[in-house]
Amino acid sequence: MPDLTVAYRSFGLGEPRPYLVLMVTGPDGTKQGPIPGLIDTGADGTVLPFGYAPLMGYEPADLVAEQATQVGGSVTMHRATRPGRAFVPEIPDLVFEITPSFVQGARIALWGRKDLLHHFEMSIAERRKEFSLTKL
Repeated sequence: MPDLTVAYRSFGLGEPRPYLVLMVTGPDGTKQGPIPGLIDTGADGTVLPFGYAPLMGYEPADLVAEQATQVGGSVTMHRATRPGRAFVPEIPDLVFEITPSFVQGARIALWGRKDLLHHFEMSIAERRKEFSLTKL
């Protein structure tokens, strides 16, 4: 039985998709959340719009610039060297580390495989436009 089933949402960004809201805390405990993001099985880890970095307490020295490939081509990502933490508000007993990468121009957070999906099984019911998360 899933721990959470969520209907697809749009958050004003087009057609409804599997968006999930996470409560996020930076490396020094700075709270920055809730943050809505798209569950992206193609993303290795969490990707956030660059503006979240200072809000979460990341300093320039905490970020390493790296080139990454995405659907639109190459992009510079600023990977955090210190992890933050996150949890699904409806499942507050499972707090997990995230090591986000920040991208200039990104419009929405992406929750990827090595962070969120490392702790949950996800089932997608496309016809019903909903997804379910089950704690591992």
